[in-house]
Amino acid sequence: MGTNCNLYLFTLLHYNTERIMNLWQLFLIFLTAGINLTALYMLLKDGNKPYRIWAWLMTIFSIPILGGTLFFTFGLNRRRVKLFNAKELIDDKQIKAFLKEYKNNIEPFKIEDVNIQREYKKLISFLENANNSPLTFNNEVTILNNGEETFEAIFKACEAAKNSIYIEYYIYENGKIADRLSQIFIRKLKEGVTVNIIYDGLGSWSLSKDYINKLKQAGAKVFCFQKVRLVFLARTNYRNHRKILVVDNEIGFTGGINIDDKYLYGDKKLGTWADTHLQIKGMAVNFLKFIFFNDWYFVSGENLFTPNALCLYEYKKNVPTQIVASGPDLKYAAILNEYISIINGADDYVYIANPYLIPPESLLLALKSAAMSGVDIRIIVPEKSDSVIVKWAVRSYFETLLESGVKIYLYQPGFLHSKIILSDDTVCSIGTANLDIRSFEQNFEVNAIMYHEETTLKLKEQFFGFLEDSEVLTLEKFQQRKNIDYLKENFARLVSPLI
Repeated sequence: MGTNCNLYLFTLLHYNTERIMNLWQLFLIFLTAGINLTALYMLLKDGNKPYRIWAWLMTIFSIPILGGTLFFTFGLNRRRVKLFNAKELIDDKQIKAFLKEYKNNIEPFKIEDVNIQREYKKLISFLENANNSPLTFNNEVTILNNGEETFEAIFKACEAAKNSIYIEYYIYENGKIADRLSQIFIRKLKEGVTVNIIYDGLGSWSLSKDYINKLKQAGAKVFCFQKVRLVFLARTNYRNHRKILVVDNEIGFTGGINIDDKYLYGDKKLGTWADTHLQIKGMAVNFLKFIFFNDWYFVSGENLFTPNALCLYEYKKNVPTQIVASGPDLKYAAILNEYISIINGADDYVYIANPYLIPPESLLLALKSAAMSGVDIRIIVPEKSDSVIVKWAVRSYFETLLESGVKIYLYQPGFLHSKIILSDDTVCSIGTANLDIRSFEQNFEVNAIMYHEETTLKLKEQFFGFLEDSEVLTLEKFQQRKNIDYLKENFARLVSPLI
């Protein structure tokens, strides 16, 4: 009797366990299907690019549940209109008045440069119409070749501030540079200078609350661009990757250098960071300020515009300059079109230095077509990388570029972080944008384009300095790489739209 009872209980337990397991399997199947269908719906609803849809679909369907979780954590884009509606309001309301005032006042400063009008008329007009960024005149620009030059100039400008300091950075790290800036800011606040700071929530994740509170207590206004609660679950889309500093509405800075000690003291993993920044005095500062004002309105709700927001300058040097902003709040990929236009318009050469070469198809085609047409295309990227996936994704484009005649150089001493392009000794650009989809479509970026021979030649000197510290990569050598490297490249390229 006892044996039969035990057997019955065992059979019942086994049956119930099997039934529970079947129910769990059924639940997981429905859960996975629900997540996958919802993800597909969201991908199509948000108007994502086909390459991004396919990349996410492969991730979602190949990794049940986890793939969908990854999508809703990292890949789900809130609709642009909803997220940036408040930001667009200030653009629409104030930009027309600002541009009208600017156009009414620039006539005394304009120059008639036949070469600029002939060679770059279409680019200038496109950026003005698509980006609300007219060509500015009466500018004096200084190329800053490294962290030491950049921070020396920044400290000097901030020390001399009499009215206002507007600063906006993707990475704002605790350290000696940040401490020096806080000392200057606190001293200037006591003198009655306005200090407004924007830092990105993800890029400046490690910036301490003590540092921020100390500045706020001293009277500075400090705002975070899209706060991050858990860095490993942070939304990587829609980051503010800009680097802008405007002092007294008279002097502006932009470029690739962040507020981070590694630009002075190097990095244990990557070594010395090589980068390029730009100091501007003149009419173009108005448009750096204009971008900051828009971003400030978005993060704080405070409108810094005034009826006399435009500042006029008289400098002996006249470097025609356009400030180009791009981001998910704008209809056109202005910086992507800037690069393509410069490449397509080149007669002799295009030189590029950029750490993240993951070009969209349109940019890749422009580079290959120009090289095959006889234009000298040279691209410098770092040998080392701060991301394993990015490293192999970048390398996945080497073979097709080399086959078309593009010359690729690998920077050796440390990490090359410059974002520069120059062409034909007549036009050059320094800014914050990388050569990837995230910079062109997802992040907020800013570049400065100079249509000026002297400035382009100075940037050319820096480029050849990078070139001396780089190793040329030949097609023959690259094709000798291991089979495992092919797999790494293809996998990284496949997932690159997700990173």
